[in-house]
Amino acid sequence: MTSSKVARRYAQALLELAAEQGQLEAWGAELERLAQMVSSPELLVRLTSPELADQQRLEAMTLLASRLELSFPLRSFAVVVARHGRIKDMAAIAEAYQVLLDQHLGRARATLTFAVQPADADLATVVEGLERLSGKKVIAAVAVDPSLIGGVVAELEGRIYDASLATRLNLLERQMSR
Repeated sequence: MTSSKVARRYAQALLELAAEQGQLEAWGAELERLAQMVSSPELLVRLTSPELADQQRLEAMTLLASRLELSFPLRSFAVVVARHGRIKDMAAIAEAYQVLLDQHLGRARATLTFAVQPADADLATVVEGLERLSGKKVIAAVAVDPSLIGGVVAELEGRIYDASLATRLNLLERQMSR
């Protein structure tokens, strides 16, 4: 089974439990903190080393989860992941959880690239347009790329909506050269 399938299964199991407990967002944030810590190169190498005994690995994950002040269910989840030899998949599990959570809550994530840092009103206008287009609540990440000259390029659910001045100028140049 591929790592992404495994990650999705673990994420799905945690999401179902989180939904029952009303802890969808909280457990997602805890899982993200755990994944960031475990995924640090130094720690990941040590936790996944074949030289580390299984019991020591479980104790290390328990201690790490405790130090991160994770809730009891997330501490247990961390130990289960470690027991099944899936520590290296923790970042993928956290990512899969976020995707499933967004689907569950009817959200979509978008990357908006502007030529300059947008004003709050401009950002809100673009987000509102994407929400109308997708029918979902849009969570936007903003990037700046001066090569766009003006306008915005939005990536939402695998689609790219390009309203940049650079693209429009390129299209105009091609039309005029015919």
